[in-house]
Amino acid sequence: MDPRTTSNWLCMGVLLAAGMLATTGAWSATAWQSHAAIREAAEAAARKAQPGPAAVVADSPDPRLRLAECTQPLAATVPANGVRSARFTAEVRCEGSQPWRLYLPVRVTSTRPVVVASRALARDTVLAPGDVRLADSASTSVPAGALHDTDLAVGRVLRRSADEGQALIASLLAAPTLVRRGQQVSVEAQAGGLTVRMEGVARGDGALGDIIEVENGASGRTVQAVVRSARSVEVLLR
Repeated sequence: MDPRTTSNWLCMGVLLAAGMLATTGAWSATAWQSHAAIREAAEAAARKAQPGPAAVVADSPDPRLRLAECTQPLAATVPANGVRSARFTAEVRCEGSQPWRLYLPVRVTSTRPVVVASRALARDTVLAPGDVRLADSASTSVPAGALHDTDLAVGRVLRRSADEGQALIASLLAAPTLVRRGQQVSVEAQAGGLTVRMEGVARGDGALGDIIEVENGASGRTVQAVVRSARSVEVLLR
């Protein structure tokens, strides 16, 4: 090969190499917009448009996508009627020195707070305030009989064990036993404005509001009475 031709090829190779290096350097120096920030902007716009509590999840941008980092806070909007749809598209845009816009699918699921176990609980546990908490659950997956107020669970007894985070439903709970068989109780009977009290002995266990048999301590007669507290029952006179 002619030496001059060889020299020309070498020069071109050096120039091409220099060009590639410059291009690579410029590429690596560019700051790219975080995909997580793009998702957060889309989710924030969808959440703001929600009329009630909801779980909002935006899809991740294509991992191959490269967008220049915005010099201003990202802006995002959702369709006016998007809040009534389980899935819609949010627009995320940069209005900085290198503007761009991107559309991301967003999934929205309405939620409702339900009472769940704060820890693993054994059967027959009398629930204390620290044993239960509220947790948001998708409305479509809330079990029948679920409780939505922790006050409705505190003081109740678990019929079965419960795992941490398990929703507590009404049928899983029972009223605590206040009166035990053989226990001395105060028996009350009301007629008009007159109240009669006597001592008796419970002939069965009973929770608040349960009807149990009670033996009159003086006469030995057995009557039915409603459990009013841990120490008293009431005979309902007709």
